[in-house]
Amino acid sequence: MRMQFKKIKSTHFLINTSYLVLLVISLASAGCQSIPHTTDQAGVIQKVISYDEQLSSNTTGGLQTIKINEISTLSESDAVLYALNNNAAFKSLLIDLKLAKADLVNAGLLPNPELMFAFGVTNKPYRYAIDLPIEALWLRPIKLRNMKNEADATAYRLTQSGLNLIKDVRVAYAQAVLAQGRLKVAESSQQLRKQIHALSIKRLEAGDMNGKDILLVQNDAAISERDWELAKYDVSIKMQGLLYLLGIGYQQKNMLIADSLIPACNATEVDELLSQSLKQRPDIVSAQYSIEAAKEKIKLSKLGWLRFTATADATSGVVNGHTLGPSIRSSIPIVNQNEGAVSRSEAELERAELNLEAIKQQALLELKTAHLQYQQTCHDWKVLNSTLMPTAQQMIQLTNQAYQKGDISYLQTLEANRQLVDVQMREVQLKAELITKHAELMRNMTKSVDVR
Repeated sequence: MRMQFKKIKSTHFLINTSYLVLLVISLASAGCQSIPHTTDQAGVIQKVISYDEQLSSNTTGGLQTIKINEISTLSESDAVLYALNNNAAFKSLLIDLKLAKADLVNAGLLPNPELMFAFGVTNKPYRYAIDLPIEALWLRPIKLRNMKNEADATAYRLTQSGLNLIKDVRVAYAQAVLAQGRLKVAESSQQLRKQIHALSIKRLEAGDMNGKDILLVQNDAAISERDWELAKYDVSIKMQGLLYLLGIGYQQKNMLIADSLIPACNATEVDELLSQSLKQRPDIVSAQYSIEAAKEKIKLSKLGWLRFTATADATSGVVNGHTLGPSIRSSIPIVNQNEGAVSRSEAELERAELNLEAIKQQALLELKTAHLQYQQTCHDWKVLNSTLMPTAQQMIQLTNQAYQKGDISYLQTLEANRQLVDVQMREVQLKAELITKHAELMRNMTKSVDVR
């Protein structure tokens, strides 16, 4: 009879233990599944390319890997792609994606069960209890939604950072091309001054020019030589700025870059640009996700007081002193209902909503300003090429012919040459400004992509 009682008691223990093991396994499986997908670094870079209309039209077949050593002449698109993959500051920002992914995984994990075991001694049997925090099952979906929204906000925030990097690279590229253009103009001016100096020496020997005028010619030739030397330094300076953005500033001293294409001056309506930008701009989408995350955080804060624990208790018993039985333990929200955390979460939601409005207003200002500046530069560019440049070229041709014949003084020739150089320098400057303003406009005018 005693043996049968021990066998029944052992059977009940095994059944209770089996139920407990199954409960632990089910809780562990619930904590390891259904983690939402998040955007990785390659996904953000691809999204940046998709947002940029000019870059996406020149890039086919997915994300490209640009090798500087295999390129004889670096184009603007190649420079942008290389910077997206190698700029140290941008790569540092992309680490936030890994942090967001880790936070999301952590939000989906369930807390481990806790075991209390009291060893048996003389006149006291062993006892044990296992606590399982059941409230984690209820709070887990809210935590996952909260961190998923945070991860999406991070991805779109970094997408906007990528678009900002594209703009910076394009501006730096335009400045490098501008420096090379200035060097060509300075070299042309210096060669022209040399020719005038040689012609003035002949006129001095022929008695058609006095010593005062020849000193003026020599001084002007020296100034043009100095401007040419300074222009060469400026090329190196601008190139170093571009190489820094590419992430290869200390690896390569110089490289050949292609002459930037001048963007067409399209008369796009600003209202159309505004409507598209406010719907698609990544920093606005990021702010919207932050609002959704703040709403989920409020839900989580309102349940922050909840503690509901299921316990498998074997600390007492009539038969053997440690009979396994179920019990529950819960907190009662009489004194503390987590009011402080709720108020803080509501304030964070209000701040997120105001931040969204501030970003929209900033986007409106940036887009309208970029559009007006682009149209202004386009107008100046058209006037220069249609009126100023042809007039200056015709004037310098007529002046040089008259100077060779001795009909005019050197001062008149010098003034005509300076006007031509000024117009040529302005042409180079306007080209760089046109590319820069277009890059700023492209940063604010995002391509229509699926943002949800």
